[in-house]
Amino acid sequence: MINYLLNATKILFLLCNAGSTVDLFNSFTKHDDNQTRVYKKPKFDVLVKENLIYGYGLSHDSYNNENPVEEPLYLDAYLPENTEKNKPILILIHGGGFRGGDKTINMRQYVEFSQYFASRGWAVFNLNYRLLKDYGSVPEKWKKMVDNEITNINKNNRAKAIYPALRDVKAAIRWVVANKNNFGVNINKITVGGGSAGGCASFGVGVTENEDYFNELSIEQDRTLLSTNTEQKFQVHSIILLWGSKGCAEAIIKYNGKKLYNKNNPPLFIAHGTNDKLVHFENALNVKKIYQQTGAYYEFFSLEGKGHGPWNVMVNDKTLFDLVFDFIVKTQVLDVN
Repeated sequence: MINYLLNATKILFLLCNAGSTVDLFNSFTKHDDNQTRVYKKPKFDVLVKENLIYGYGLSHDSYNNENPVEEPLYLDAYLPENTEKNKPILILIHGGGFRGGDKTINMRQYVEFSQYFASRGWAVFNLNYRLLKDYGSVPEKWKKMVDNEITNINKNNRAKAIYPALRDVKAAIRWVVANKNNFGVNINKITVGGGSAGGCASFGVGVTENEDYFNELSIEQDRTLLSTNTEQKFQVHSIILLWGSKGCAEAIIKYNGKKLYNKNNPPLFIAHGTNDKLVHFENALNVKKIYQQTGAYYEFFSLEGKGHGPWNVMVNDKTLFDLVFDFIVKTQVLDVN
């Protein structure tokens, strides 16, 4: 009886003094071979598998959908050379305003991003997606929505390019889920992240539902949907929003009137330069406000005096990648060695 009371007292003490649900979880969790392990310092050589096809999408001569051509969609997989079967997943989405950019060309930061996390135990998938020049398939309702709101032709076309871009990102995640056994990954530990347009896409993918950027087009309208593992479902567990915006999520809200923001949205990491002239700092504050209002978990890093894309920033002697590492470990309760 005395031992029982002592144990009960210990448990009550832990409950009352736990700083967060994450701390409480760590107090009681025993790590075993099924736990998702990562490493604070580089531990593994990284195997890079380039230009894996995760599906197909249509390309046209314009947004009027003339002359459709099936286009392969590629990603690079960065895999730690180990035998772990429970690796967390990191999906990286490059920037470029939905007009340019590439998973490798002139985007070395994403290669470094991939190497950093893969060497520490993550399976990283750094992907390409259709850009404005590809004129991917866009629903008629989406085109009308954009035409009614945006008269500037360049901004108009970029707003239309968002649709096929996010359709492709979601297809890539479904492909990873479908191939989980081939890569030895844990589909309950998915992070999406990127900078600028990639950050906007990450936030959009993270807070929208599985059918968004997916079922607005029928198979008859876009046969390439059949190549994108349509039967798979997924859930994003952490979002990395670097100098981006809420635009990709807001587009779906305007399109169908959904209420996407709630306390169950994935934990969000926001970093943005206060002197960003391309994607103004106000965009970060707007996203922060959403999370404050819903009560969903977020971490916010105001990068004082920095402009757009400050990849080499240091915060309290930590690199941007170090900060992201700590955030994912905390929000997904990963076992760190």
